[in-house]
Amino acid sequence: MRRYRNGFTLIDIVIILAVFGVLLGTMIPLSIKMVQKRRELQAMDELEKLRVAITGNALIVLNEARAKFGYLGDMGNLPPSLEDLYKKGSQPGHIFNATKKTCAGWNGPYIAPEIVEHLETLKTDAFGNDYVYSTTPFTDSTTGATVDGKITSKGRDGIADTSDDLSVDFFENQLKSKVYGIIKNEVGDGVGGAAVSINYPSNGVLTSEPTTTDRFGFYTFDDVPYGDRSVTIEPKLVIATGSGDVTGGSNNDVVFSVVNFSSSDINITFYEAKFSSSPAAYYKTLIIGSTTVYDSSGDKLGSEDRAIFSTITVAGGDGVSDNIPIRVQAPVTTVGDIIPIGQLGRGQTIRIQMLNFRDLQGGGGSAVNMSGVPMTITLSDGSIVRFTPF
Repeated sequence: MRRYRNGFTLIDIVIILAVFGVLLGTMIPLSIKMVQKRRELQAMDELEKLRVAITGNALIVLNEARAKFGYLGDMGNLPPSLEDLYKKGSQPGHIFNATKKTCAGWNGPYIAPEIVEHLETLKTDAFGNDYVYSTTPFTDSTTGATVDGKITSKGRDGIADTSDDLSVDFFENQLKSKVYGIIKNEVGDGVGGAAVSINYPSNGVLTSEPTTTDRFGFYTFDDVPYGDRSVTIEPKLVIATGSGDVTGGSNNDVVFSVVNFSSSDINITFYEAKFSSSPAAYYKTLIIGSTTVYDSSGDKLGSEDRAIFSTITVAGGDGVSDNIPIRVQAPVTTVGDIIPIGQLGRGQTIRIQMLNFRDLQGGGGSAVNMSGVPMTITLSDGSIVRFTPF
């Protein structure tokens, strides 16, 4: 009778162990790769959340405009450290300026709630290494664009500047904008010499950067941080609507009026007119208000000649200025045709007369018809007045 034995032989055990060894040899590296991949995805997710905390989420749109600008929107700059995203510390608190119609200051925390619950892990990535955060600008080698800041995870190997690094770059054109616009008068002509300021936070403190419109009424500001900002308009002397005429028997007198749109009195001590006529023209007499400031039987005043005189004061109005909220959310921001300044209050109107245009600077000469000759007037207060008399 034949007997059967239960269990494994030594050969069976060896074979089984060999199979397990092969399986383990295959599964362990695969498992390690899967763990590393999950850590990479987790690190990428954390980097994205840090990016959103700093610059806001461009995908959150309200009334067809971006609604969130993160730390940058409130403070006006990248945070000095990642801790500033969730610890207020000595950073200025959030304040809305009702006059300038914009705000500034820390309004955090800017980190998503599920991350804030684990503050002790915010400085480290999924691989257990500290994030490397820098706000030193550099040039991106691929695009040639300026990068203002960077957050880097050292990746699997825990060594910076190697091929497995993960990072978020903050390109300058994603943080700052060129803002430009034009100020017009009531008939749509650009107003030169008007004071304009852009209001935005810098390190959480509301800052105003001033400029002056050029002779066509244009103004430009560079490097304005993304967010809700405002523009302050403070026009000075502006040509009165409907003025700018030629008079005299030969249309050789130019007469116009300017209005003081400033809240303050404006003192003027020189007058300069730029024009180009054919033939070249020179005017004998300049009258501002009721004062004759230049009248010569010798040399007349030509284009870009400056008449200097004792102070003439043009009285100001009742607090004329306006603050226009704007949203800065692109590398170039165009401020719409801000208001015709005629909608603002106004001060004194003063009449200016340039009389007796002739074709000779010295002596008599013949009268020159100045109808249709564009005029650009520059006054000592910085006001620039443009018009064409008819």
